[in-house]
Amino acid sequence: MAENEKENLDLLSVEEAAAYLKFSTNYIYILARQNKIPHVNMGRHIIFRKTDLFNWLGTMVVPCQVVVNK
Repeated sequence: MAENEKENLDLLSVEEAAAYLKFSTNYIYILARQNKIPHVNMGRHIIFRKTDLFNWLGTMVVPCQVVVNK
């Protein structure tokens, strides 16, 4: 299996996702409840794919504006 395929299979718990994103577990639960973060509900458990979290975080990046002095 290729390395990028293995990364797609990296599943994280709420605690692991919080550590990966450097958020509190409470904030992760809030984001998941509001469907603001990619996740999967498995019964009473919430799981996350690491690549989904990485891509989601990338969509949050605000590009900087370059100011040119004339």
